[in-house]
Amino acid sequence: MNSIAALDSGTPYHIVSLHKKPFNKFFSKVIYIPELQIDDLHDVDILIVTCASSIEKILEHKNIFYEFLKAGKTLVVMGRNDAELWLHGVKLSKLPFNFWWWLDKKNNSIDIEVSNADYELFKYINFNDMIWHYHDGYEPMNGAISVIEHKIQKKTIFLDNKDYYGGRLILTSLDPFYHHGSFFMPNATKFAEAFLRYLSKMELYK
Repeated sequence: MNSIAALDSGTPYHIVSLHKKPFNKFFSKVIYIPELQIDDLHDVDILIVTCASSIEKILEHKNIFYEFLKAGKTLVVMGRNDAELWLHGVKLSKLPFNFWWWLDKKNNSIDIEVSNADYELFKYINFNDMIWHYHDGYEPMNGAISVIEHKIQKKTIFLDNKDYYGGRLILTSLDPFYHHGSFFMPNATKFAEAFLRYLSKMELYK
């Protein structure tokens, strides 16, 4: 099983998602982000920057993330983390936002789709369980696989770049840990658990 560390900004939703069942069993370490040091990560395979973390603290520690990648490891960046401000080559694309989109499926308003059905995550979850809403998208990145994207604008909602600054970058605008820890949107809980199972067994690239 891969060693997974998650960053905790100390919010109620981080505490619920990272320190309590059902997700805490997946983490070998939960690190309070103001105290993050590169030495904390020597025995970690995968580092998750969890949803809606402190952007101030992310920016303070961004060099650590690049050191981690340079070691051939995997950085996972979840939604609402202003990734375009600190991840080189990432460009945000504004997309329409409907907070209650997850309740409007009958009107066929779902405007994202699977763009890579062979991606291994889908062994653990189906696309319908990945739908609640999303927070914008990203421009396609050279060398990256776009796994989920906007149907019309073709901006990516979930991408995987296996050759990013010496390591692997998984980036999404989905925010499951925020919603699980805030006690609403059941699909966010389904996705987070399936995603963590996938990461725990994922083939590592070194």
